Amino acid sequence: MENLQQIDARVETYVLKRLQRMSRLAAEWSSDPRDPQGIRHSYVDVVTALLAGLISGRRSLRDVEKLSTRLGLRRRGGGISDGALTHVLGLCDAGHFDAMVVRTIKDMNRRGELPHPGLGQHWTSIDGKYSCTDHHCGGLGQKFVSDDGVYWRAGVLRAVMISVPSRPALGQRAMGPVETTETDPEKVKHTGEITNLPHLVAKLRDDYGDMVSNFVLDAGLWSKDVFLSMDAQGFGLVCGLKKNKPDLFAEVERVLRIERQRRPAQAETNWESYRNGWIRRRIWRTTALDGWNGWTHLRQAVVVEQTTRERGHDGKPTGKETTELRYFISNATTGMVNPRQMLALVRQHWGIENDCNWTFDLQFAEDDGAWCTKNKAIFALGALRMVAYNLLQHLRKAHVQVVAKSGKASPRPWRDLCETVHARLLALGTGLRALLRGAMVRPPASRAPPTAPLRPAIA
Repeated sequence: MENLQQIDARVETYVLKRLQRMSRLAAEWSSDPRDPQGIRHSYVDVVTALLAGLISGRRSLRDVEKLSTRLGLRRRGGGISDGALTHVLGLCDAGHFDAMVVRTIKDMNRRGELPHPGLGQHWTSIDGKYSCTDHHCGGLGQKFVSDDGVYWRAGVLRAVMISVPSRPALGQRAMGPVETTETDPEKVKHTGEITNLPHLVAKLRDDYGDMVSNFVLDAGLWSKDVFLSMDAQGFGLVCGLKKNKPDLFAEVERVLRIERQRRPAQAETNWESYRNGWIRRRIWRTTALDGWNGWTHLRQAVVVEQTTRERGHDGKPTGKETTELRYFISNATTGMVNPRQMLALVRQHWGIENDCNWTFDLQFAEDDGAWCTKNKAIFALGALRMVAYNLLQHLRKAHVQVVAKSGKASPRPWRDLCETVHARLLALGTGLRALLRGAMVRPPASRAPPTAPLRPAIA
């Protein structure tokens, strides 16, 4: 079992290498939005300070300023003020750091850090994420009027690769205001998500190619036109189905009710510990609905039976039982996705909430502790958080896991990991800037000796 010194050394090595890579990416793939006149701080130092603050769990730009002072992230020593950090963020647009996210994911894929155990290929989940603010977010916020006054809601569609254990974030798209007379925030939300989904999918395809070809979508995120259009483009789909599509839902429910009565489950999980009890999932599917009522290429309809039981006096699942049915449709053939894989996809879909969005809310305080509210800074910070999240997720789930006495490994707790990263950054101190600059200097390419001119062959 590793001791604390070994863990600290591993964290320091990992963080230093990644920050060196991030510094190069900031210089190569992200442009300085400031006016060149009067610049006091290197743009790379500003981005490095922001990322260092995120991965070390700092809660405000004032805390980032203090950290940058300890790290000497300034041309003449000292630190970068929170005012200077705010100024840079206020000039960034919604897609300013997207290229850094993409290059980070491609680096991870090249190093073999994106496995898809048991699924055969990668699957991506897309979901909306919203924050309520008191400003219009550079014109991208949706205005609402409530009894408490006027507020704006800033929304993004965020994509997460759920087939990978670390659930890396692939990108996001800021959703501008929707022109509608609807006043219900939930209905406005679904309208904006369906409108923006094709644009995000096209961007992901341009950025990642075949790595992003299969999607899992919530019931409110797609329509019949979206389903058929994405199928025509060759994408694999697993879509949640609820009563917002009443005709299809009623027919799927009817057919699968008969399937459940006639046949045993095609795959099931063991009883697993769940909150204050136990849970088991079972799955049935049918291929009988392909082409029904214009739903061409509906190759699978699926029902997942989720049964929960309270813990009995002996700790076993022998208490009160509750059953919930969840329905899905898919254009994937039964050979492409078998019942066990479909069950795994349905479970892993919630990785976008339980891993990514939960981390942004609880660890990065995306909703309650906005670092900067100028213009479109909330979206630029979202992209930087994705870079930091991807870095930390792989670190806690693959490099510094917590190993119990039983030998079972689990991800290191976020608070513990962030404090360890903070301590290792402080240990590097002002030497960090020199290490980052040294990594950015590339040795000159060696010149090959001139080759002799080719002589014509003698016949």
